[in-house]
Amino acid sequence: MRRTPVALALVAVALTVAACGGSGKSSSDTAGTEVSASGNGNAAGILSAIDTKAVTGPQKLKLEFTVDIKGSPTDAQLAVFTKKPIKVGVDGVVDATAKNGDVNVSVALGDTPIEAELRYGAGKSWLQIDGKWYDLPADALSSTTGQSLPTGTSVSSVDAGKILAAIGDPSKLLENASVSSEKVEGIDSDKVSGDVNMAGVANAAANLSKSLGDSSTKVPTQAEIDKVVKQLNDVVKKAHVDLWVGKDDHKVHRLAFAVDAAMDAATKTSSGIESLTLNFDVTTVDAEAPDVSAPSSVGTPAEFQTAVIGLLGKVMGGAASG
Repeated sequence: MRRTPVALALVAVALTVAACGGSGKSSSDTAGTEVSASGNGNAAGILSAIDTKAVTGPQKLKLEFTVDIKGSPTDAQLAVFTKKPIKVGVDGVVDATAKNGDVNVSVALGDTPIEAELRYGAGKSWLQIDGKWYDLPADALSSTTGQSLPTGTSVSSVDAGKILAAIGDPSKLLENASVSSEKVEGIDSDKVSGDVNMAGVANAAANLSKSLGDSSTKVPTQAEIDKVVKQLNDVVKKAHVDLWVGKDDHKVHRLAFAVDAAMDAATKTSSGIESLTLNFDVTTVDAEAPDVSAPSSVGTPAEFQTAVIGLLGKVMGGAASG
């Protein structure tokens, strides 16, 4: 696709990074359990009141991401990974302030699911593959632990307020918005639901890119933005967002969006892709500190290399068999 709904993901993830977290401890309530629906409420007021202060302390994180591409891609490498939906999951606890975490990661490509566990803290990190732990290089998780990134920035230095200021009024990103009441991990929340306003998202993405970029960042003109909006409106058949905001702490505790796109004739001919379905769902609430203790034993560098090669073989084999 020449212009994909990537702007949707960019703005949604930015909103989540900027506002997720909160002061409510999780309870035995199931995430998303519906309580009393309040009907159509003041969605704009709820969105504008989102607390953008940086989240501190450990957070329970659950993320699910699915991409399903239909068609017969002309790119042979892409075709291998489109036989079945690609599913990615992350479930665990992270602490951006302390720069540590312990999360389980799952990837499903075709018929072969891949499971791993990632643990990092005190400047060290370990990866578990097939039940065996391995040391990771000191700079392997620089973007996660807050160490220097290639661009000279770090995750821990991101200014949440600046991100939300660049996006602007979040209510302008949604159309046909409605409000109901649900719990997220025991936290009473307002659930704001609506359809994505393509023009609002495209302008927010442009402003965000300008805000987070440097002097060399090319800022799109309004004409270029309008062209992207037209292309998105042509191919995106559905773009729906659900946002759960804590009633007491005004933090975003869960965000989900779904996109269905059907390619235009030119894109179908050039790429072989007919349609794209994308689903993203992330939940985050306060949690106890993660276990970042060193494993009792770790494999050698040579064993790690062998394990990674085997893992890549599973990925390619599973995708091909799918």
